[in-house]
Amino acid sequence: MTILDGNSESDLISLLNTIQELTEQLTQNRAISISLHASVGAVKTQAAHTQTGFVLRRFNLDKSQDAYDAELERMNSSLAAENQTLQHDNKQLGVLIREYEQTLESVMSAFRRRARDVQEHELALIREYESKLIARESEDLLLALSASTAQSAALGRISNMLRRLMRILHGEDAKGADTPEANKGNMGEFDFEEKEDWSLERDCELSRLERENAVLRRMLGMEVQEIDPNTKCITDYPADHSHLPGSHPDSSNHIPQPPQPQRRILGGAPGTVGPYGTYKKGKPG
Repeated sequence: MTILDGNSESDLISLLNTIQELTEQLTQNRAISISLHASVGAVKTQAAHTQTGFVLRRFNLDKSQDAYDAELERMNSSLAAENQTLQHDNKQLGVLIREYEQTLESVMSAFRRRARDVQEHELALIREYESKLIARESEDLLLALSASTAQSAALGRISNMLRRLMRILHGEDAKGADTPEANKGNMGEFDFEEKEDWSLERDCELSRLERENAVLRRMLGMEVQEIDPNTKCITDYPADHSHLPGSHPDSSNHIPQPPQPQRRILGGAPGTVGPYGTYKKGKPG
C-alpha cells in the first residue's frame, strides 16, 4: 500500500466532497429540467385548447352563462390589447426597417460612387500607360527602321565599292564601274526596279567573243592553248613589213605563225593569287 501524508489525504477528501456536491447539483438540475419539460408540455396543451376554444366548452360547463360571457369578454379584451401592442410594435419595426433601408441605400450609393471613381481612375491610368507604351514602341520601331535603313545604305555603298574594286582588279576600266546603280548607291537612294547588270553583260560579251575567236582559230587551223586564269595573255602579232621598201624578197614566202600567248604572272608566284585577283592565305608550315 502507498503511504500518503496528511496533505494528500486532505486534498483527496476535498476532491471527493467537490465531486459529491457536483453530483447533487447535477441531480437537482435534472429534476428541474424534467419539471420544466412537463410545464412546457402543459403550456402547449393549454395553448392548443385556447386556439380552438375547446377548453371553455369542455371545462367550463359547470359555470353559468354570465360567468362564461364575462370570462370570454375579458379574454377578448386582453387579446385586443395584445393585438394593439403588436400592431404598435410592428409599426415601430416598419419605421426602423425603412430607416435601415434608407441608410443602407445611402451607404451603397456612396460605395457605388467610390467604386466608380476608383474604376475610372484605374482605367485612366491604364489608358495613359498604354498610350505611353504604344508611343515608346513606335519610337523604338522608328529607331530600328532608321538604323536598318542606314545599315542597308551602308551595306549598299560597301557592296558598290567592293564591286568596283573587283572590276578594277579584273582589269576593267575604273570609269566603267561608275554605273547608274553605283551613283544611286552613293547617293543613298534605293531603286528596287530590275536593271541591267553591266558587269554580267560585259562578262557575257567577253565570253561570246572568246568563243567566236576560238572557233575562227579552229577554222584557220590554229591551235588554241589553254590559258591559266591567273595569268594575263598578251598577244603580240608580228608586223607585216612586206610592203615597206627594203624588205627582203623572200619575205613573201614567210608563213605567218599564229600568235603565241605570253604568260605573265600577276602579283606573285603561281598558286598564290585567287581567281578574283586576291592573294591566297598561305598554309602554315
